[in-house]
Amino acid sequence: MTRWGIFAPDVGTAWPFRGRDADMAAVRTAVLDPSLVGAFVIGPGGVGKSRLIHEFAATVDTPVLEARAGQAPAVRFGAFAHLLPIRTPVKDVAAGVEALLARAGEGAFTVVVDDVHELDADSGLLLAELAGSGRMRLVTAGEEVPEPLAGLALGRVELGPLADLAVLEEVDEPTAEYLAEATGGDLRLLHELLRAGRSTGVLDGGQWKEVPARAGDGPASLEEAIARASLLAALGSAEEAERMLADAPRRPEDKARTVLACARAAVLAYGLGRAEDADRVLSVALETVGMPAARQRLLAQRAAFAVHRAANREAFDLADDAAELSDADPAIRTRIDTVEAVTAALTGQATAALEKVRAGLRHVEHWHEQAPESGPLLEFARAWVWISVGDLDAAAEHGTPSDDPVARAATRARVLRARGQVHAALREGWDGARMLERGRSLFAGPCLGELAHSAALAGDLATARHALAEADRRALPTLRALWFPVALARPWLLVAQGATGAAVHGLLDAAAAAEALELRPYALTALHDVVRLGAAGVVADRLAYLAEDAEGDLAALCARHAEASAAGDWSGLIGVSFEFEELGMALHAAEAAAQAAEVHWDKQQAAAAGTRAWVLAQRSDQVRTPALRTAAVPDLSRIQYEMAELVAAGRTEPEIAEQMAMPAKTVAEQIAEICTRLGVSGPERLAVLLAPPV
Repeated sequence: MTRWGIFAPDVGTAWPFRGRDADMAAVRTAVLDPSLVGAFVIGPGGVGKSRLIHEFAATVDTPVLEARAGQAPAVRFGAFAHLLPIRTPVKDVAAGVEALLARAGEGAFTVVVDDVHELDADSGLLLAELAGSGRMRLVTAGEEVPEPLAGLALGRVELGPLADLAVLEEVDEPTAEYLAEATGGDLRLLHELLRAGRSTGVLDGGQWKEVPARAGDGPASLEEAIARASLLAALGSAEEAERMLADAPRRPEDKARTVLACARAAVLAYGLGRAEDADRVLSVALETVGMPAARQRLLAQRAAFAVHRAANREAFDLADDAAELSDADPAIRTRIDTVEAVTAALTGQATAALEKVRAGLRHVEHWHEQAPESGPLLEFARAWVWISVGDLDAAAEHGTPSDDPVARAATRARVLRARGQVHAALREGWDGARMLERGRSLFAGPCLGELAHSAALAGDLATARHALAEADRRALPTLRALWFPVALARPWLLVAQGATGAAVHGLLDAAAAAEALELRPYALTALHDVVRLGAAGVVADRLAYLAEDAEGDLAALCARHAEASAAGDWSGLIGVSFEFEELGMALHAAEAAAQAAEVHWDKQQAAAAGTRAWVLAQRSDQVRTPALRTAAVPDLSRIQYEMAELVAAGRTEPEIAEQMAMPAKTVAEQIAEICTRLGVSGPERLAVLLAPPV
């Protein structure tokens, strides 16, 4: 049954993962069986093997590594290339196992391999050796198990032909053509569609009934109209769904009017992008409904639409009106809390947002079934608050949405990108994008925006362009507040293409749009990106104004960065660099240090800042933003590099002399030369500069 929640009805979103309980249970049984290494899902094409193993992977409580069979067959260990070290290529299977175990961390972990029959031989050997660690649980799907894995004890989960498809032999030709077009040839989707069509009466006697234009020929009851309209909307026929609901049988009681108004408004807003018409339907219903509980639901729905349109003051007012009517049932109360939490988070009211998140999640067991969409939104709001105030550890540890894989991927990618871990962010973005298999999604904008942003920073222009195109296609047009991650990603694609000036103009436009909608955190981010691109003088005053009342450390730090950069203040830029590093934002710290290196007249001070920028850039996946393009590798010989690394590791000069079989005097002279070239005062400062992060 379709849920018409105030935030995320199943209209226009990806086809739900339903009817697979037995398949999921079979995979889980194989993975948890101590006598087996994992599960192998096998079956004909189109029955949902890939979706099944990825949905299962989203439920496990261990780290998940995904091998990409067939991605680089000419490269040794190609299926694991994205997980292995870049700077020190893996030379043999033992080194590969060591690198992957290090990436997985302590304890058990899960490896997912789709299309396992396409796995290159070396990756297969690596996977077989990983199984010997005793820590790996393997979840695979494909046509057959390749030779290197043939000896592993894998539980087979067979997905046979779908019984419901036998009905296709009885449908007429127009119906068969319509179903083929609607499902794109996806047999598992067709299975779900046939079952839903028969249960609602839309499929009857071998024919897929057309939606009648006149109420007299329509469904016999309001419940039937809503059920059939929800099916049509899920298939992308939102206009037909709207006509059906407009002509649906009316009933005079308040509850029936409320249910119909909410269903119709959801189709208008999420299926047709007509947010104003949706709000008008709810307003008209409010004029005719007197029961407090019904009015409360309508007001809460209007408040949710106001959030989506980024009409934040209206959202707060409507939520307050709903809360004052009567003691709401837990589901409605949580929906009101969700509206207020998301609105507060988007407008930069961190403390208020966290209070509403706590209130909404306090009694989750009482509302989870009636308002399942609220959980991911509350957790997303909490993560967004922590990110916007600069507490990345809290965002990573407690803020990640648990019930929505797309929201979860978007949040993780945002935290990783803020930390400068661009390649990991890119992988998270792809994981979320794979969940957007069909239609649109509430979190498509944040997820695809993060994918595009990380890809642009990594220099992967094709992925960045693809993600932005997918965002245009899949993100709901009525969700203006969640569209800004896409707007903030587009300029970084321009940067990667060498059009930095155009990128600055794009960011200024995005900041102005965010300010107009009172979305302060987005405006601050856009303006600070202008500082990172070297145009601080244009935005320094505006950033200082927006940061005045902002909560947390990050906004004030961004304003200080703008001020120091605009003034060419070497000391201020170095101080900002250390503050960004303390927040865990290595890429931002590197850029501030690189800007400091450009402004100081003293060669030694400039060298020190440049070395700092280079070291921090190495921690940021060697990303080369405009500020870092001049961050050169320190001018050291191979022996000096080795000495510098030993100093950073805490070795004394006598210990270094003994290890390198060199006279102590020579070592002391070389370390002094290293310090001069890197612009630091002595070995102690050198150790601090080059030491890896804690």
